[in-house]
Amino acid sequence: MDGHELLEGVIARMNEHQDKLKGISSDYVVDLTGDGGGRFRLRVQDGQVGIVPDEGAEPKAAVTLSTSDFADLLAEKVSAMGLFMQGRVKLQGDMSEAFRLESLLRS
Repeated sequence: MDGHELLEGVIARMNEHQDKLKGISSDYVVDLTGDGGGRFRLRVQDGQVGIVPDEGAEPKAAVTLSTSDFADLLAEKVSAMGLFMQGRVKLQGDMSEAFRLESLLRS
């Protein structure tokens, strides 16, 4: 499964739980490397999340990791903190927003 398909599945689950998205207005960039990778900008706004064009203002947080590590993160085989401590994920921007993104992706 490629990164876009992984994100689309997560977004569908996230949009089923709009209560967890209320009050959040953020843009995040997920940059997946390796096979099936790509750069994706997620926008959380008005209780909805979706992929939008990667343009405009800087996102609140950006994460870079391999597509396979992202799949393992979503499957809860690894934690974002564990990947970060091993140097397998790079974070830019607001660290608290980056870890909020992890909790949103896993919801």
